Amino acid sequence: MLSIPTHAELLEAIGQRFTFGAANGQSVEAVLSHAPAGVPMNGGFVCYAATFELPAGVSLAQDVYRIGSPVGRAWDLLATPTRPTEDGRSTLTVVVHTRTDELAKAAGSPDVT
Repeated sequence: MLSIPTHAELLEAIGQRFTFGAANGQSVEAVLSHAPAGVPMNGGFVCYAATFELPAGVSLAQDVYRIGSPVGRAWDLLATPTRPTEDGRSTLTVVVHTRTDELAKAAGSPDVT
């Protein structure tokens, strides 16, 4: 089971809506705006991020959210508030830093969310 989105999945989903579900049952839709590659600590790791734009007037705290993708997959990921958009909307960013062999192994297993 792949418990994190792949970088390719995120790149394909830029501009699409994701659902952020909080532990208290509230949910908010956010648009994936960026999915840049990051700098891994060495050749055995991969690093990338995903920045989501929240609706105007909505802000969320750093927390672990159940993030649902537009294709029905979902992951429990730590999201952190980051720089607001030029028009003042809040953003949340998820950073993935994992071993390349673990990511490859997980991607080869059946996908269950």
